[in-house]
Amino acid sequence: MGAKSRRIWAFIRKDLLESIRNRSILIAVVLPVVASLLFGVLDNVQTPKHFSIAVYEEENSDFSQFVKGIALNFQVQVVTDLDHGKELVQSGQVHGLIAVQAEDSFAVFLDSGRPVYFFALSEHITELVEVYLGLPPRYHLEIIPVGDTKVSRSVLPVWITITMSMIGVMVVSGMFAEEKDTKTLEAIGVSPVGYGELLLGKGLFGVLLSCGTVLLMLALNRVLGLGLSGWAALGLLVPMGAACFTAIGLLIGVISSGQSTARSAATILYFPLLFPTLVSDLSSVTRLLASFLPTFHLYAGLEAVLLHRQAVGGILPELAALLVFSIVLVAGTRFAYKRMVNSYD
Repeated sequence: MGAKSRRIWAFIRKDLLESIRNRSILIAVVLPVVASLLFGVLDNVQTPKHFSIAVYEEENSDFSQFVKGIALNFQVQVVTDLDHGKELVQSGQVHGLIAVQAEDSFAVFLDSGRPVYFFALSEHITELVEVYLGLPPRYHLEIIPVGDTKVSRSVLPVWITITMSMIGVMVVSGMFAEEKDTKTLEAIGVSPVGYGELLLGKGLFGVLLSCGTVLLMLALNRVLGLGLSGWAALGLLVPMGAACFTAIGLLIGVISSGQSTARSAATILYFPLLFPTLVSDLSSVTRLLASFLPTFHLYAGLEAVLLHRQAVGGILPELAALLVFSIVLVAGTRFAYKRMVNSYD
């Protein structure tokens, strides 16, 4: 290994050690990893299986007894006052209230603050009422899931995109700008170390940190069965995305006067860089807007590989877009860096 390579590796090693000691950087990296892992607890969770409901009967009926006898997963509480039943729902003591107004007239009050229970109860109560009234089913509908994608796997592309963009835009920008605060750049001017070595070292640090974090997230979420073609696709997609966001972070650090300015600029840029991607499926307009951002192409590529088992051929448009973004951003960063270096001469 030549002297130049050793100096570049020294910059990378220094940044890696500082990132471990820096609590804010550690939190920025660890929190998304832990969050992606916590979604694994949802893998075996179905819709709620047990409900607590109140039943109010204006006239003498056997509806409450019917529910107690047929729906064993319902905990039934009979109330004699409709307003009291509504208060039980509003206070969260029961998930819903069924008011039997007549032999074939019902009113259902559900807690809108619990959307999972709201939709599950809506379906179950409809079926209960139909069985109680002896109504024949009007149609048969069978919903069959295609594929075996788990919940944790389905949200993994989002968390990886969030994490990689955060590392590049916020972590790398702050660490580069810190070199200005510590006068490292001025020291380089009177040392054998070249200015370009510092930039390259910072860039490689950002790419390695991003790729290492992604591998950790994949391992913790047990994403192992992608096959050679899937890993090859990720092997191109992830480093290319890391290069894009690292270049953005370096550019922010280069044009900022110091660490505080870089942090502020990165925070302002991070949301508009990420948000259009998260809402890209809402309409053709949001999708068109998101297509101008590298976050969208990284997310689309990750989704294709992790959820739909696509190989390199299936993500060529995303790879091409990220390649273009990388070339443009790296070129812009080098140009801004040269101007900054010339200002020190």
